[in-house]
Amino acid sequence: MKKFFKYSGIVLLLFVAFILFRTLTFKSRQINEPQTALLQLDDSCVVHLQKAIRFKTVSYDDPKLMDSAVFKGFQTFLIQSYPLVFSKMQLEKVNDFGLILHWKGKSTTAKPIVLMAHQDVVPIEEATRQNWDADPFSGAIKNGFIYGRGTIDDKGSLIALLESAELLLKQGFIPNTDIYFVSGFDEEVSGLKGAKVMAKLFENRKIKPAFVLDEGGIITEYKVPGLKKTAAVVGIAEKGYQTLQLKINIPGGHSSMPEKTTAIDEMAKAIVKLHEHPFKAEITPIVAKFLDFVGPEMPFVSKMAMANQWLFKPLILSSYSKSAAGNATIRTTIAVTIFNAGIKENLIPGEAIATVNFRTQPGVNQQEVIAHVRKAIENDSIQITPIGDWNDPKQVANVNDETFKYIQKTISAFHHPIVVAPYLVLGATDARYFGNLTSQVFRFTPFTDPEGFHGVNERIKISEFKKGISFYYELIKNYQPKS
Repeated sequence: MKKFFKYSGIVLLLFVAFILFRTLTFKSRQINEPQTALLQLDDSCVVHLQKAIRFKTVSYDDPKLMDSAVFKGFQTFLIQSYPLVFSKMQLEKVNDFGLILHWKGKSTTAKPIVLMAHQDVVPIEEATRQNWDADPFSGAIKNGFIYGRGTIDDKGSLIALLESAELLLKQGFIPNTDIYFVSGFDEEVSGLKGAKVMAKLFENRKIKPAFVLDEGGIITEYKVPGLKKTAAVVGIAEKGYQTLQLKINIPGGHSSMPEKTTAIDEMAKAIVKLHEHPFKAEITPIVAKFLDFVGPEMPFVSKMAMANQWLFKPLILSSYSKSAAGNATIRTTIAVTIFNAGIKENLIPGEAIATVNFRTQPGVNQQEVIAHVRKAIENDSIQITPIGDWNDPKQVANVNDETFKYIQKTISAFHHPIVVAPYLVLGATDARYFGNLTSQVFRFTPFTDPEGFHGVNERIKISEFKKGISFYYELIKNYQPKS
């Protein structure tokens, strides 16, 4: 027995030593760049963003609702506001409103880069309009913020990109390689006529970018669990998108004589079961990369967990599951977005329909989603039908490639000090259509903790907007393509 305890103690010490060794040798993946001075910008850029917000470039699921006159007006405004961009770059329009601006560079052999931002915005829920502190299409300034739909998603980035390019052109700058500015007009409704078509044009023309940069990740002061430092999360992949319709038919009748089972009852039970049976939480390879970048920058105990994910996996998953964003990072999510049943208060409906949206982890396909739902609800009377467009993006950027390191360097120089980390984008972006052209598709918006995204009081801090212009300016100016 003494020998058993002796050897057990030795094994325990070796185990502890192993854990400590892995923690102490868990090296930082950050790049220490000298801080770049921010551009000294006047408020003309602010006025341009304010004006851009006033164009109600709303995209709708029903294309007939699109106000083409507003989009034409918006593009006329862009041409007038950025005369050098639209006179010195080659402009191509795709499906009338998609914009491709080609800025020819010095090299005729190096791979180009693609910079993206879309023109359209989501509608305003009329029931919430009264909760806005300023009219959502006014571009009003309050307490140092520009208010309005699109300030964050995605006119803030679009105007910042064009401001940086216009300034560089005024300075006589010629990029080292070709740059394409790509701007879709239907990103909020899947980008089928905009980015998807434009990406196909690139493919047909055999244009293979060194990298693509679109909206996605942000700079955040507090959203990374366990990290006490400012972080910039750069999307290297994005989740898939799938919507299912659940429908059940059971004869209804007068509300004075309800049957034991009704369509609403059964559908409600199914929705509850879906909620009670989420997809399994996992540390995917993409999440593991994220932890590898943020882990070394954490306090010792958290750092130890990140350095030994195989051991502390349950604790890590438990921590991430506590927030909506963290939970969405580690599993395929389920969201019931529409529930329809009934037409009159004293009539029990014979049909109930629920629409359920899934944001899938890379590798989770449509069949697996349907199988999960069928198993969870345990009701063969409910019909399950895929609706709308679905996608399962395969593209994952290589964080060891020079293109990721370049973006990391640019962020590190532009915002000091900061932790830059790759991550999984939870929503869908136009950039996914370019995944067939290059694996190096990144998603990053150079603004800190944007507010009101798709919601009430969408707004951007003026100082953050100007920093964003500086970011794109440095990104374009300093890029050196591989020879």
